[in-house]
Amino acid sequence: MTEKAINEMPVKTWNWLKMNGTLIDVPDGISKGEPIEIHADNDGMKPSELPFEFENGANTEGIVDISVDENINHTVMMDFKNEIGEKGDGFASVGVKISLKKKAKLTLVQVHRLGEKFTFTGRIDADLEDKAEFHLIHAFICGGKIYQDVHTNLNGRKSALVIDTGYLTKGKEVLDLNYEASHLGESSLSDISVRGALCDEAVKRFRGTIDFKLGAIGAKGNEIEEVLMLDEGVVNQTIPIILCEEEDVEGNHGASIGRLDDDMLYYMMSRGMDEASIREMMKTAYYEAVLRKSPVEISI
Repeated sequence: MTEKAINEMPVKTWNWLKMNGTLIDVPDGISKGEPIEIHADNDGMKPSELPFEFENGANTEGIVDISVDENINHTVMMDFKNEIGEKGDGFASVGVKISLKKKAKLTLVQVHRLGEKFTFTGRIDADLEDKAEFHLIHAFICGGKIYQDVHTNLNGRKSALVIDTGYLTKGKEVLDLNYEASHLGESSLSDISVRGALCDEAVKRFRGTIDFKLGAIGAKGNEIEEVLMLDEGVVNQTIPIILCEEEDVEGNHGASIGRLDDDMLYYMMSRGMDEASIREMMKTAYYEAVLRKSPVEISI
């Protein structure tokens, strides 16, 4: 095993919070897959579907390069799962590099439904030119330990990033997210939304950074998080950050973290539902809402 630092914050906070980054153990003897390249140069191209079905016990890593030409709109679907389902074991690391030319649009859908003993690390690096748009749809349905790092450089004027994330983290699962939007272009826009439910003894960490660089005049950034804590044993850690080198910008962040609202329970129970049914419905509500935004139909 080799220890590796991942999901590191761009600026450090108090060490006792243990949110500056994450250390993981990377197994030896990792198998490297062939790089996958997607070049979208035709607006009529069908969505690119990339199913990742990991063998039980396998240790693997891979790279996906996505480039979208000027004025082209494309969708890429990545489905991460195990060949034996929920009992799957193993380690995988998948890096995604994205280049969007002027007025290009990319929707990237990533669905995680991995085994309870599986460790997954993912990193997305995106560069956007003028008026390019990147929409990331993240659905985390299951997986032992999932670490996801997303860095987007909004280089171009009026470039835009939208992230819609929904998750269910249960049992003793760990979900560790690090999202960073770097605004360099004038009037660039970022909108980050993370919503999910925590059950049993699950752990979820979220680091969300909006970074307004010098020259990003008129840029706007928003991030919002909603966490539903369904059991006493869960652990939630959230750090929203706004960094600013430019004066004429607008940054907003907010978080709603709590348990099932008594008024909501009363309303639903008055419509004939029992508390157990309400809890089960709320567990899946967040990632199902995110999946409905996907232009590609996804069977769960």
